[in-house]
Amino acid sequence: MLAYVLAYFLAFYFGILYGYLSPGSLGGSFISTEAAEWIAGFPLASVFLIVFLLHLIGGRRVWWWIITPLIPIVVFEVVLDPLHIYVPIILGLIAWGLGIVANKTLRKFAPAFMARIS
Repeated sequence: MLAYVLAYFLAFYFGILYGYLSPGSLGGSFISTEAAEWIAGFPLASVFLIVFLLHLIGGRRVWWWIITPLIPIVVFEVVLDPLHIYVPIILGLIAWGLGIVANKTLRKFAPAFMARIS
């Protein structure tokens, strides 16, 4: 739930990044550019935050806990923009790497905290 709440607030920034990576894919419709950036950025922010936060926490069956909340986001992304499906995949891979690094770092420097949350 935390990832979805954070994604709501960070969606605009991910939408700006998406518009920068694929110019011309946002706007030109009946909604404003800012709304199009938020709509395109929400699934991207959700993918990034879900993968990052769950890999940060770690634990058993982490992939099960990642895939389950990402199913509606993947369906939405495929319907919204199937030609640019590589963007959430790349963001997921970046979040996976950052989550693993953050998990290992926190396990080294704050083992009591990591034992409590996992």
